[in-house]
Amino acid sequence: MLIWFERRPRITDASVAVAAFVLFGAADFVRDGVAGMLIDIVLALSLAFWRRMPGLGLAIAWVGALVQVATVDGLLVGDILILAAVFTTGLAESRLVRWAGLSSSVIGGGIAGARLILFAPPTGDGALIPTDPVSRGVYSVIVSGVIAAALALFWALGVLVRNRRASAAARADRDRDRILAEARLTQERERALLSREMHDLIGHALAVVIAQSDGARYAKASDPLAETTALETINRTARSALDDVHELLSVLREPGDATTAGISTGDLDVLVTSVRQAGLDVSVSETGIRMPLTAAHDLTMFRVLQESLTNAIKHGGRGTAATVRLDWGPNDVCFGVETVETSDSPPQAPGRVVLPGQGLIGMRERMRLLDGTVEAGRRTDGPPGFRVDARLPYRVTGTLQ
Repeated sequence: MLIWFERRPRITDASVAVAAFVLFGAADFVRDGVAGMLIDIVLALSLAFWRRMPGLGLAIAWVGALVQVATVDGLLVGDILILAAVFTTGLAESRLVRWAGLSSSVIGGGIAGARLILFAPPTGDGALIPTDPVSRGVYSVIVSGVIAAALALFWALGVLVRNRRASAAARADRDRDRILAEARLTQERERALLSREMHDLIGHALAVVIAQSDGARYAKASDPLAETTALETINRTARSALDDVHELLSVLREPGDATTAGISTGDLDVLVTSVRQAGLDVSVSETGIRMPLTAAHDLTMFRVLQESLTNAIKHGGRGTAATVRLDWGPNDVCFGVETVETSDSPPQAPGRVVLPGQGLIGMRERMRLLDGTVEAGRRTDGPPGFRVDARLPYRVTGTLQ
């Protein structure tokens, strides 16, 4: 029932006006007859406009008050509706209407006090209203002030309610803006995550494919089986990359953290095998006790190793050797890749970091999210080559997958 009235504000306001007339009109009719009842009709009518046109409602209320001053001695029960009309002007959005409500309260209070005291009919001794002119004047000022203060108080209550509503609406707007900003930030993070994942997946696969195709082209004359072997490796690598992309997209379609894709350090053997098939001599050195990692830590570690080996394939020549290092400590794991170049490797400029494009940026972003660090650069001692050194503090999970 309440919902029905909320959806029909005009009917609701009209119903309030009728109810007010019935409530106050009956009492004033008993005391002041038809005149009191007619005045209450005008005063109640002002409530019908309080929501849509509070200024018009205030004007109607004061018209009723002026008719009352001219025709009725004393106050009416329905005068309470004037307080309601003044209150609604305090709620108004229009500053003109609000100030009209306050100024009319002061003026109306003065007129009402003067009418009640100065123009009251003579009374006998002991009456509440004094009989001498001076006392009546003072008493009139006091009563006028009380009535004006009462009207102004109701106006101030309306302003207070309006301000609280405005503050609540502003807070709601800020909360909505914050939620939208967080949603946009989440979308940007998801896009960045997808970009990094696609870069790692496709970049590694293409590096293997290019290395195999180049090797097959050069070795075709001396080794007829090299072409077949290379095509098989290319086929397996491409299919594996396609499966990884499908898996990534399926995870991103599901609610939850997209970092929980089913790729981890547990796939390190598969990664090393694919790199070896691309022609890179890879060895693995692991020390300490392997600890179980969270999905996010597991995936980050795998991606850093994958990106490092991918760049070793891209920039290392024939005979380049790479070592994958894993050092499991009690609070963190230090890992990385170190390559050693031979005379067959393409020359590199001194001090050049051989992780171009988004590779190094992506690795650093991944590690920074988990309070980890990664450094990459040329080897400073021994044979030429490059190294990637990473440190990842980890949170231990229940079991090792």
